[in-house]
Amino acid sequence: MRIGMNVPDPQGISPEQTSVSSSAQKASRASDHDSDSFSSDTVSLSSLASLALQTPEVRQDTVDRLRQQVSSGTYQLDPQSIAEAMLGH
Repeated sequence: MRIGMNVPDPQGISPEQTSVSSSAQKASRASDHDSDSFSSDTVSLSSLASLALQTPEVRQDTVDRLRQQVSSGTYQLDPQSIAEAMLGH
């Protein structure tokens, strides 16, 4: 039984299929040019990803405030605003 169905069987590939055609080489050179033009986007994306990783997932101050309100019995729910939020109004 073959497990990796998406992985080609190297024995079933002919030598003609393994050689790189000239059109593939031209496409590779064109993609090199494209990658140069996207380098500034990559830097921007990297800086945004770094910023996102530094931001805490949990706003601890909000969690602590809500926890305090619930435990003291002062947390008030507004059924109307909850219903509107659920219905998208």
